[in-house]
This record gives sequence, structure tokens and C-alpha cells, in this order.
Amino acid sequence: MRRYRNQIIIGLLISLALYIAVLIVFDNQGQFTEGVVQAFDGFPWIALLWIALAQTGTFVFRFFTWQYYMGVIGARERMSVLDSAVIFVVGFVLVVSPGKAAELLKAVLVKVKSGTPTARTVPVVVAERVVDGISVIILLAVAMFAAEEQLQLGEYRDFSRAIVFSSAGLILFGLLAVQVRPLGELILAIIARIPLIRRTSHWFRELYESSRTVFSLRHVLVTMMFGVGVYAFTALAFVVILVAFGLPLTLTLVLQAAFIVGVSTAIGALSFVPNGAGVTEISQAAMLMAIVAPQNPELTVGVAAAAALLEGFFHKWYRVLVGLGTAFVYRQRLFSPAVERELELARLRGSHADQSRSAAS
Repeated sequence: MRRYRNQIIIGLLISLALYIAVLIVFDNQGQFTEGVVQAFDGFPWIALLWIALAQTGTFVFRFFTWQYYMGVIGARERMSVLDSAVIFVVGFVLVVSPGKAAELLKAVLVKVKSGTPTARTVPVVVAERVVDGISVIILLAVAMFAAEEQLQLGEYRDFSRAIVFSSAGLILFGLLAVQVRPLGELILAIIARIPLIRRTSHWFRELYESSRTVFSLRHVLVTMMFGVGVYAFTALAFVVILVAFGLPLTLTLVLQAAFIVGVSTAIGALSFVPNGAGVTEISQAAMLMAIVAPQNPELTVGVAAAAALLEGFFHKWYRVLVGLGTAFVYRQRLFSPAVERELELARLRGSHADQSRSAAS
């Protein structure tokens, strides 16, 4: 357990350092900070309630995806809805670990509560991210084809196209690679012949079979609908933020806000920075100034930065706080001695593999 706790702490420290670096780099003799403070001075704080409610709506759709996949791998019937919900919400904390590595702890928790092997659950942890990405990319692509003029992307047109279509290509390639049985069998055969890891080849086979099931088209199509709900509520929260800062509510603003949220989220995910800290905020503020500000002179650099910081907090850190609170309340129910034993077994297997590798070298 200590290993995962340390990963989370490291992720939080990296995130804090990145935010401090952003303020230092972009601050110009205090003007940047002053502009942000002035923007928040006129912010109607009652809007925070509506922003929080919109982001809570994303939790609901994400949980639908989680529960659906728990049914796919046969774990839903073996544990209570409360246990499933607690594991899901506590997972919000794990995303701050570098590369989101600590999220694999969810697979261990599911195994303890339902008996489902971790190799079957690991693809679900990946699928949660992939489904969100597919939904965002599809909607962004549709928006670019159907309403590119209203988006008024300006100099961000080519950059946005590159992000959207390269992300779509990566996701499509990954989905096809998992579904191509001969390719999977070839990789598994190679693994079975590698001396250091062939003992665990059965684990890789189970992982592959679970991945084929989880990422089959019929399951992806269902969970994509939940992903659209997540994206819609995220965009709604950003629209509320911009309107609260004084921008007029128009169809163009709604389309632009949804587009900016989608692209900045993709940029943050591709950066592999813990929780996209600083990366999404910088990209959002820059796109706000390039795309939205020309038609809205009230959108100053300070307001754009304040809006990006507020969206970043509720999009990422609000759920981390909810996850921390849930982990504290349900700590005895969640982190039982059985979890510690599973983690210790995983650590021993890792140590044995390291020793075998050292001996072979």
C-alpha cells in the first residue's frame, strides 16, 4: 500500500511544482497574477455550486461505464453496488500518480471484493480512459466538419485538426490491434518463449482475452454513449464558468467551450503529466485568447487564465478531493488486510522477477 501512497504523493508534488512553474513563467512583473486576482474579484461565487453539480454529473456517467464493464468481466454480480461505487470514486485519487500507474490498485480492490482476477480488470481501467477519448474525439471531429465556421478556430485550425485526427488514429489503431487474433497470438507466443516472464504467460493471455472482450465493438458502442454524457457535462461546466466571468451566452460560445475542453483534455492526456497539471490550463487559456477573445473583448488574459484554472480545478482536482474524502470515510471497508496481502504478493512476484533478471544478466 505504501508504494501506491508514495506514487500519489509524488504525483501531487509534481502537479504543485508545475502549477508554481506556470505562475512564475507567465507572470510578467506581477501583472499576470494581478489579472487573475482581479478576475476572481468580480466572480459570482454562487456559480461554484452549478459548476460542482455539472462536474458531479460526469461522475454519474463515468460510474455507468464502470458498472457496465464490471458486468462484462463478471464482477458486478459478485460485489455490492456500494463496494463498486467506493472503488470507483477512490480511483479518482489514483489518477494523480505519474502515468496513472496507481490506478492499477483498482484491479486489486476488485479482486478482493469479487474474486475477479486482476488480469481481467486491468483492461477495464484502460477502457475507462479510452472510451472517454473515443467520445471526445468523435464529437470534436463532427464539430470540425459540421460547424467549423462557427468555431472560428483561426490560427488554431491546423493545430486542432492535428490533435483530433492523430488522437483518432492512435485510438483506432489500438482497438484494431487488440481485435486482430493472429497478432495477439503471435505476441503471446513470443512472451511464452521469453525465459524471465514465461511463467506469467498465462496472466498475459488472460489480460489479452479480457482486452478483446472489453474492447469489442458492441461494448465500446454502449459505453461511448456514457462518454458523450461525461463530455457534455464537462463542457457545460466550462460554459457556466465563462458566463459567470461575464461572457454572453451564445451558441458560438457553447461550441467553442466544448471544443476547447475536448482539445485541451486530449493534450493533457498525451502529455502523461500527472492529471495533466498545468498543461491543460495553459492550452485552455491560450485557445480562449486565440478563439474566443476576438469576439469577446471582455475576455482578458487574466480572465482567460482564471477561467482555465477554475475549469482545471473542477475537472480534475474536485474529483480528487471527493476521492480522498471517500477513501477516508470507507478506509476500513476498502483497505482490508486482504488488500495488503494481495499487494504483498504482487511485490514478492515483482522482486522474484527482478532477481531472475539480475541472475540472467
